[in-house]
Amino acid sequence: MSNQLYDFRTEFLQDIYSTAESVENFYESTFIELYAKELLESGEIDEELSLCHWSETGVKVDGYSYNEDEGILNLFTSIFSQDLEAKGLTQTDVNQAFKRLETFFTRSFDKSYYTKLEESTSIYDLAYLIHKNKKNIATVKYYLLSNKVLSDRVESIQPKENDSIRFLFHIWDISRLFRMDASNQKKEDIFIDFYEGVKEPLYCLPAHLNTKDYESYLLVMPGTLLANLYAKYGSRLLEQNVRTFLQARGKVNKGLRTTIMQQPEKFFAYNNGLTTTAEGIELEATSNGLRIKSLKNLQIVNGGQTTASIYSTMRKDKAELNHIFVQMKLTIVAPEQVEELVPKISEYANTQNKVNAADFFSNHPFHVRIEEFSRRVYAPAVDGGHKQSKWFYERARGQYADAQSHKTKAEQNKFQLEYPKKQLIDKTMLSKFQNVWERIPHVVAQGGQNSFVSYASMIGKSWEKSEQNYNELYYKMSIAKAIIFMATEKLISNSSWYTRDYRAQAVAYSIAYMAKQVNDVNKHFNFLAVWDSQKISKATEDALNIITEHIYLALTNPPSGITNIGQWAKGIGCWQTIKELKINLPEAFLSELISKEEISTEKKEAKKVQRIDNGIEAQKLVFKIAEQGKWCEIKQFGVENDMLTQQEIKLFDIACAIPNKIPQEWQALEIINAYHNLEEIGLVF
Repeated sequence: MSNQLYDFRTEFLQDIYSTAESVENFYESTFIELYAKELLESGEIDEELSLCHWSETGVKVDGYSYNEDEGILNLFTSIFSQDLEAKGLTQTDVNQAFKRLETFFTRSFDKSYYTKLEESTSIYDLAYLIHKNKKNIATVKYYLLSNKVLSDRVESIQPKENDSIRFLFHIWDISRLFRMDASNQKKEDIFIDFYEGVKEPLYCLPAHLNTKDYESYLLVMPGTLLANLYAKYGSRLLEQNVRTFLQARGKVNKGLRTTIMQQPEKFFAYNNGLTTTAEGIELEATSNGLRIKSLKNLQIVNGGQTTASIYSTMRKDKAELNHIFVQMKLTIVAPEQVEELVPKISEYANTQNKVNAADFFSNHPFHVRIEEFSRRVYAPAVDGGHKQSKWFYERARGQYADAQSHKTKAEQNKFQLEYPKKQLIDKTMLSKFQNVWERIPHVVAQGGQNSFVSYASMIGKSWEKSEQNYNELYYKMSIAKAIIFMATEKLISNSSWYTRDYRAQAVAYSIAYMAKQVNDVNKHFNFLAVWDSQKISKATEDALNIITEHIYLALTNPPSGITNIGQWAKGIGCWQTIKELKINLPEAFLSELISKEEISTEKKEAKKVQRIDNGIEAQKLVFKIAEQGKWCEIKQFGVENDMLTQQEIKLFDIACAIPNKIPQEWQALEIINAYHNLEEIGLVF
């Protein structure tokens, strides 16, 4: 084992310990959750994992995810060791782990198996799901996750097939995770060889000038080839934010399906086609034109629904795709340009959609602003101490690790004191913290991606109306909500009535119920008090202890006819039932609530401060561009393209006259807004 791999394994184990202890979770559960999160974000799996620990003679399963549209069931088991010197994974370990998963799947096909299990458990949910969907399941992927190193002697297990189901076996040891984490993309490369792996020739037309940043090509993609690529790579073909975006729109479009089935020859005319990117391309000049030999890391930026619909129609409806062709725009983008160019490509390609895909990208101004607050706003010292720290908002995957990657050990220790790992939150986590207070726990229970979809859609619309709402007060209240959420996780884990199942659902519904109770008495929770103390009060803790027990009991004893608790918790019907519970909260808790008028005043003041901050930042940018002597050139570009109003031309005259004339804050804001509009039509300097 190399020193780098050993250090990575050690650090990963410490992450497991710190994360588990921060929420009072079991080490193995935390290990599986962290590993599955990596697989989800890399596109290896496309549905969030549900924990489900079950072990009996000949059986061990630790989690699952199910994609109903594509009929893909992922079953997970783990081999976890706290011993850094433990021996590697052997062939015997691998064979035994997969055999136990296979046995569980086979048993679950039979109704007699799930009926013997306790209904209020997650293993019952899984066994029932398999039995209920046995006619729809087309692919079963068995995953062995381990923090050990796979022995070089282990042979890969070949896929298996029966009459209707394909079985695949995936081993993810710590070295494979290390290799993926070490890559800048944080995902395994996709390399498509159109000569060997794919038999159909693919021709293209160049559609670019001699630019350094990118190349573009136009081509026609055969439907059969597209469906086969999706069958092989699945959602890994979809750019990560587009995978999330699809959650908001549904994966299979009925109109597309109807056209494929009934009028396949008209599909090309009706469909808008695909917008794609890749990091590398190999071409060959032939007598028939320019042929694509290979592509590296093909990603669908717009057209994910088209792709999923074509694949689904082939799989479910056995449709012939010989007459299906899709127009495709392919842009070759260098890895270092991806973060800048891909969001723009997606934004412009998706302008016709009600939900703006650009809202899901990490460089949306909302996420940038929250990140800025997290880097400069110190949290108050805890319990009378003098050392302050900050919360770290990770708007893009891997930022926390990247910020330390080139630091010395001493510098890393200093960084971790300033930004403790337990105070790291990301976009998905933030969406959960906020959505429970929006009283939509059923959306949170649907998983991180669905929760983020709901939150991002709301933020996208609200930002356009009044971005000043997202100010330092909003940030502090968000952190307070994170503290409440994490405290609730701990309370449930330490409760005598907790049985290790459905904690995530209980957390979401408990806080949402508390939010409902606060709203019902026309009050507002005092989030700033939580921010100031960096913990919940004794009164809030007592209230949550009462609420969580009642909620957990209600969740695990659903109304008659409900057979799958996990699925029930994802629906509005569950929330309607929980809302009707009558739980008396302590007077001490109610007395800590504040009036809505008080919080309204604080929000108004925070908006004013944000408006001033915006003006100051705009002035800084105006002066920065003025120092480069570019304002007259920019004004000329705007005039020549007929993109400036008379008022904007006058404002640009002021900018051109700096330092003889100084724009006021509101003028600077108008100048910068006009400047950004010019950037949208191609201004570059």
